[in-house]
Amino acid sequence: MPDKEASPKTSSLRDRGNALLARIGWSRSRKTPLSSKYEQSIKVLLLLALSLAIAVLLAPHPHKSLGDYKVGALAQENIRAVGDYLVEDTETTQKRQREILAVLPPVFDLDEQVAEKIGTRLHRALEYMRQVSRDATQELMQTQEGENGLPKKPGFAELYPKLLQHKPEFDEILGTKIPTPTFQLLAKAEFSPELEALIVQVLDQVYRQGVIASRGLLQLNPKKIILRHLPSGEEQLAQAPFSFFMAENLRKPMANYCREIAGDFSPPDRLLVCDMIQHLAVPNISLNLAETRERQEQSLQELRPTYYQVKRGELILREGERVTPLHLSKLRAQNASYTPQRSFLIFLGSFLSLIIILWLAYNLARISLKNFSTRLKDLMFLGVLILVCLLANHGLVSLAAILAPLKPLLGKNLIYAIPIGLAPICAALFLGLETGLAVAFLMATLTALLLHRPFPMFLYLLSGSLMGVWGVRSYRLRRSLINAGLAICGINLVMVTAFKLLEYPFTGRDILLGEVFAVSGGLLTGILALGLIPIIETVFRYTSNTRILELLNLDQPLLKELMLVAPGTYHHSLVVGQMVEAAAEAIGANPLLAKAAAYYHDIGKVKKPAYFVENQLGGENKHEKLAPSMSSLILTAHVKDGVELARKQQLGEDICDIIQQHHGTCLISYFYTKARNQASNPDKVNIDDYRYPGPRPQTKEAGLVLVADQVEAASKTLTDPTPARIQGMVQKIINNIFADGQLNECELTLKELNLIAKHCNKILSGIFHHRISYPSPAEKTRVNEDLDKQPPKKNGSKSGNGQKKGPEDLRRLGMG
Repeated sequence: MPDKEASPKTSSLRDRGNALLARIGWSRSRKTPLSSKYEQSIKVLLLLALSLAIAVLLAPHPHKSLGDYKVGALAQENIRAVGDYLVEDTETTQKRQREILAVLPPVFDLDEQVAEKIGTRLHRALEYMRQVSRDATQELMQTQEGENGLPKKPGFAELYPKLLQHKPEFDEILGTKIPTPTFQLLAKAEFSPELEALIVQVLDQVYRQGVIASRGLLQLNPKKIILRHLPSGEEQLAQAPFSFFMAENLRKPMANYCREIAGDFSPPDRLLVCDMIQHLAVPNISLNLAETRERQEQSLQELRPTYYQVKRGELILREGERVTPLHLSKLRAQNASYTPQRSFLIFLGSFLSLIIILWLAYNLARISLKNFSTRLKDLMFLGVLILVCLLANHGLVSLAAILAPLKPLLGKNLIYAIPIGLAPICAALFLGLETGLAVAFLMATLTALLLHRPFPMFLYLLSGSLMGVWGVRSYRLRRSLINAGLAICGINLVMVTAFKLLEYPFTGRDILLGEVFAVSGGLLTGILALGLIPIIETVFRYTSNTRILELLNLDQPLLKELMLVAPGTYHHSLVVGQMVEAAAEAIGANPLLAKAAAYYHDIGKVKKPAYFVENQLGGENKHEKLAPSMSSLILTAHVKDGVELARKQQLGEDICDIIQQHHGTCLISYFYTKARNQASNPDKVNIDDYRYPGPRPQTKEAGLVLVADQVEAASKTLTDPTPARIQGMVQKIINNIFADGQLNECELTLKELNLIAKHCNKILSGIFHHRISYPSPAEKTRVNEDLDKQPPKKNGSKSGNGQKKGPEDLRRLGMG
């Protein structure tokens, strides 16, 4: 007769439960080949994307050092020609250009109309003053009478004040300001037409020879000049020495000239003529700079430069050799030979090389590093971390290159401020010290390729990176990051000092500046790491030791709720936490992560606490009224509920994974046996319906929680928990777990299992060191059942899946 519990209604409930688990990603089956293939494709794309991004940073600078040299500097390396090309001999070309410029005469403009213009203004001004003088004389004569009653001609003293009143108009017409003494002499001479004619005659002679502003216009001392007459445009070639008058020094030559041609004039009149010439004469010869340059450029364009032939493989510059202009020309020509096609080939070569390097690094790390993670999320984190840090380093190197021409010492030493330890520190904190060491070597290599001296800087960068990983080896508090930064400061300081000593001779300012930037690089590493850790935790859902310490606070809301709603589970979690912490320290796992995961591994029970035996406190067993399949679903659901609560409270993916894995795929043996006993055909009961969905523990911490969870649960069933009985129970539980294959994927060794058993014995012996005798002993159950495998209160049947483990099994594990 068919069993009532195996009715279609029960099967429907089971199917709906399995469907629900499948929808949220809790399928009981392992990864399908399709999902594994999809993950591999993502990893390949990640490799290509990271290689491409790094190649973009590296490819534009494969030969950047070629342009960093200056004339007189010492070469730091041997540089050979990468191809055949012509190099202009700039020194010889410039020498020929200077010869052409020295021979080519400058062009001067000669204005032939200047003398006529000055003479016209002079005549108008003197004529104006003569008219003013006549008008003033008549006006004064009308007001004065002589002794004979006739009008009296005024004297100079009476006439001059009226003439002086018209001096501004005189200066304006003349076009220049005449000094008052000179104007007084003109007035005494009554603005004589004879003086006007003499002045015009002297001006004609002056401008016939030419007047130039100053001798500075002839500072190049040309042997020939071209005089271009204006406005006719006719050109005349003048030979040195030139007979030009200087505008600022006309008095002496004019005095000699006046003495020769104006012997009939008095000395004061000759002096007056010289003064007027000095103030009236303006330069009529001026340098036409635009025309001169145009003719020079035209001549230079016709000059063909001189070239050197450079052959492929030719040694352009030898290490230690002093750079000459010819060396610099060859280096610049080689830089210019990198056409876009050549740059693309360099980029392609860098891209392919990086693919090989990163692929080899990944596979070697996967094989040789015991704790290296190959999860897609962790690889994406490493890729982003390396790329971001390399981009920051590239920015600092570019800034140093910009500052180098302006501030050579500053640009030279700024590269020591690179926060090279940032990527290794972050990798070590979230993925382990071994991964941090691998990232340290990789980042030092990639960053060194950006720099001028790759190998020395590789040593500097590697030492700082390794010190950063060493500084966070026991990271628990955030100030540990600052301490790691200070440690990097110390190693950077020593390395920079050593480099400067090797570069002897050096200056005190150079070594001091390098040490300052080295210390700045260490401090910058610590500060950036301190700021990036929370961001990484949020973006990639990692859980750092600092975050774990916060979660271990028993005032956390989830733990408070667990204590109030499910006090038995709460106490059980605390004991498991003590056990896994001690065992984790012994086997080299993360004790903080293991302890925090133990505290939260059963938080899913807060939704249905009464269905778990540790919370029933002698009350009604709710499973007696349920079908075994329904009880199985309720028990396994606490794992799913726990993960949902953990993600809602942002406990971190590491803790969520351990919650999901802390039962592995263990069999709920009690309800499986009960279902077989109630079924008409026991063989039709599917054993997979009574297993936890898994997956099995993937890390040592998850395996620890699984072992400690079952050991602590089984310890509650011991009637007289003596140390010997506790040891036997622990060994039997671990033996059954191992035989069931639950630890196959977490890399726990037999030696480590022995250490785990030892510490579990120690903790449990401490807990059960004194027992109170109760009137009725607690009901005994099998020691290999965990606390979730609900025993019946009224049914005396035993549960189990049949096979017993004897002492031989314990000996096989090394624990007998």
